[in-house]
Amino acid sequence: MRSAGATAAAMLVGIFAVICCAGPLLIAAIGTTALAAWLSNSGYVLIAATLIAVGGGVLWFRHHRLSAQDCCRPEALNKASKHE
Repeated sequence: MRSAGATAAAMLVGIFAVICCAGPLLIAAIGTTALAAWLSNSGYVLIAATLIAVGGGVLWFRHHRLSAQDCCRPEALNKASKHE
């Protein structure tokens, strides 16, 4: 059975990891939301929609990035060059 000190230390490390990893994402989300709200309030709805769409596209492309091996497999090149 673990001691109470080890459990408390593990909880503190977990909280620190969440703050460290989620902090920049939360700051970016809050900033994007504030910018979109400011732009939509001032009548520039299309600019706000464009910023949100571009940001979403960038996040999607970063999440679904292919490696060079996935993009250009050697067996695919061999089949294309034989023309059988």
